[in-house]
Parts: sequence; C-alpha cells; structure tokens
Amino acid sequence: MPTKHIDDSTWRKVEKEHVKAVISTQRSLKDTEILKILINKGLEVITEEDYQDFANGKK
Repeated sequence: MPTKHIDDSTWRKVEKEHVKAVISTQRSLKDTEILKILINKGLEVITEEDYQDFANGKK
C-alpha cells in the first residue's frame, strides 16, 4: 500500500471518526479500514468545485 503523509489536524479528524465508528459498530476496526471508508465516501460526493475551492484557499 502506498504511504502518504497526513497532516496532524486531518489525522485527528480521522481518529475521531475512528472512535465514532467503533462505538457505532461495537467492533474493532483498523485505521486502514476507516481510511478506506472515508476516502471512498469522499470520492462519491466530491465535485470539481470542491477542488477549485481548495485550490483557492477555501475549506
């Protein structure tokens, strides 16, 4: 699997989602599983406008 750097602020958000997922499912989930869910869900909803906003410094 490719390794990429994730900044601390974003990683804290991933960790919070990880905790929510574990509580919700009552199952142990791996970091990689949570990342896969978050990435795939994001890919379903991201638009070209989102990329433009990001490139222009908007969140």
